[in-house]
Amino acid sequence: MPDLELSDGIDLEQDLDDTYIRKLAARGQKRAFKRNEHLYFQGDAAGQVYVLNSGTVKATCTDENGHETLLKIHGPGSLLGLSALRPHALRDANGIALEAVETTCFSRDEFFNYMRADGELGVLLVRVLLKRQQHLHARVSDVTGHSVEQRLARVLLQLNAEVATRTPPGVDPVLPITHEELATLVLSRRQYVTAILRGFVSDGMIENKRRRIRVLRPERLNRILAG
Repeated sequence: MPDLELSDGIDLEQDLDDTYIRKLAARGQKRAFKRNEHLYFQGDAAGQVYVLNSGTVKATCTDENGHETLLKIHGPGSLLGLSALRPHALRDANGIALEAVETTCFSRDEFFNYMRADGELGVLLVRVLLKRQQHLHARVSDVTGHSVEQRLARVLLQLNAEVATRTPPGVDPVLPITHEELATLVLSRRQYVTAILRGFVSDGMIENKRRRIRVLRPERLNRILAG
């Protein structure tokens, strides 16, 4: 298996609640991005922090051979580009819109000024960083304590729950994710993940089309996760 940088993966909790999203949206600069458009590039100077108002963004890392590794999927309410809070920092990842997204953008100095003026924002930021560290530890534990099949079931259930919050009632959530991206999230090989997904399809648990997965029997995925 190639060396992968661990991340906290899929996080269903918002970094910011709706009140803070609205509060920051009234202060920062609105920026919209199209599907597959970069919010920022790995290696660029990091000078801006983003609040994700709508849509989803993936964080990826590209190695010297051009191989792209999925680190995290961000949903609405996420803080993006926190590397900008370090002085003279460079982006350590790419931020790429998975669909049309809307953000509120702040320069590093603007964000620090808001933190100085609003102590609660500073507390929220500390909680975000601690939560991401906790999820990193949980992911390491998951790798050592669960099979790839169980880890894949967990990721599909989490993604399905997150996408369902943004899907109209009566419409089945569709997960726009590739086998390669799923393999990175569960720290396994793409070929092995593809084989497991075929088994899930045969058992009627999911529908799997090109970059589009539908969870049909979540209760059966939960049984796999429970062991």
